[in-house]
Amino acid sequence: MVARRRSLGLHAYALTVSAVGLGLLWLLGAGGRLSEVLRLPPVFWALVVCLVVNETAPVLLPRAGSQGATTAETFAFAILLGWGTRAATFALVLGVLVADVLRRAAPEKVLFNIGQYVLVMVLAGGIYEALGGDGTFTARQLPAFAAAALVFFLGNLFLVTVATALAYGRNLVSDLKDCLRVEALPFGMVFGMAPIMLVVAQAQVSLLPLLLLPALAVWVALKTTVQAEERRAAAELATGQAEAVAAEQARLAAAEHELVERLRESDRLKDDLLAAVSHELRTPLAGMLGALATLSAREGQLSDPQRQELVDMAARQGDRLKLQIEQLLLAARLERSGHEPAERPVVDAAALARPGRELVLVAGEPLPVLAAPEAVLQVLGNLLDNAAKHAPDKAPIRVQARRAGALAVLAVEDTGPGIPPADRERVFERFTQLDSGATRRAGGVGLGLYIARQLANAQGGELLATDPTPPGQGARFELRLPMAELAYRRPG
Repeated sequence: MVARRRSLGLHAYALTVSAVGLGLLWLLGAGGRLSEVLRLPPVFWALVVCLVVNETAPVLLPRAGSQGATTAETFAFAILLGWGTRAATFALVLGVLVADVLRRAAPEKVLFNIGQYVLVMVLAGGIYEALGGDGTFTARQLPAFAAAALVFFLGNLFLVTVATALAYGRNLVSDLKDCLRVEALPFGMVFGMAPIMLVVAQAQVSLLPLLLLPALAVWVALKTTVQAEERRAAAELATGQAEAVAAEQARLAAAEHELVERLRESDRLKDDLLAAVSHELRTPLAGMLGALATLSAREGQLSDPQRQELVDMAARQGDRLKLQIEQLLLAARLERSGHEPAERPVVDAAALARPGRELVLVAGEPLPVLAAPEAVLQVLGNLLDNAAKHAPDKAPIRVQARRAGALAVLAVEDTGPGIPPADRERVFERFTQLDSGATRRAGGVGLGLYIARQLANAQGGELLATDPTPPGQGARFELRLPMAELAYRRPG
């Protein structure tokens, strides 16, 4: 549909220009005035022949659908300066007609070219005559000649560029700027030779062939300018393509680097996982198997209390092993889905981590939040389990609930060694344990805080390691969740 509208607009424009130009041509020849042109002296016809020859040798400009640029305007303006607008217009029409017929141009294009040149020549001739350019050409007519040449150049440029824009969907203003930059200087040379042509031809017509050499030089200059413009455009295109290739190579290199880093990170995580699993799962497993092996080997030598103690030890180590395996599985599910609510109550999680640990709850008003209860319990359970691992034996763990603006803040605080500020983000990474090594006193595979943060993010909240109260004593983690404000509205 867009192409159809463009085609209709082009045809309407070409028809309008052709009709107006042919109408003006008819007016110029009406009343027997054409016969006056036919009776002009031989020097006039010599210039006409030169015009026709030059019009048939165009230089193609670097624009889609552009007509050829020639030096025919030199001879057309020489005729304008010597014999007036009517003679110049008919001479230019004859040159265009012969050139288009030889090139086998389409009838519509022939009519448009004739109409276009008639329009601009009549307009330029009118300007020339209005400014006093009539009769014998002298230096006093130079301003009128310059104005007429400028009008002819700009008018012709505008008419052709509009046709190109309509035909190829190009930007009119951009094309006009490009054409002015490329064509202004060569065509200034073309028009500048017109007075010289006229003076030489009127003085002695036999010298006119000598002026074809400067005309040829102008034609070569015009062609050189066009070729330079084509090379510049090709160089810009090549530069753009090179920059695009370089940008694509840079993007691919960055993607490759990112992939390598991700693979390295994946390998590091695998190594961390293997190390954590081999150490942490082996410890409770060894304790459980040791207790069962003792029961089996010394069945008849153990008292009932000793036997019960070994059974309890195996059960505790089995529960510890079960908890660690559940954390590994939950972390894997979070990687895939981003959210996996827990099934264990928070009290059970704390009791399972460290039986007998004192919990101090500090809370005021109710704090309804927009979150899944299971997810909140899982986060608090992981925080309590982490606090129980690092706090001194029998030291209480403080749990605080308070409101901070539109957020509910649930804090878990212990009196352990604390977390250096530089490591407060690192503790939420998978398999990260700050006390790893020979000095390590807490168990686990380093997934509790990672799982807690993922669950907090999935509920639209956040989990942070903050400054303890008082500063310098223990570690403090805050779970911040959006408040359910509708719960505070009273019915009216």
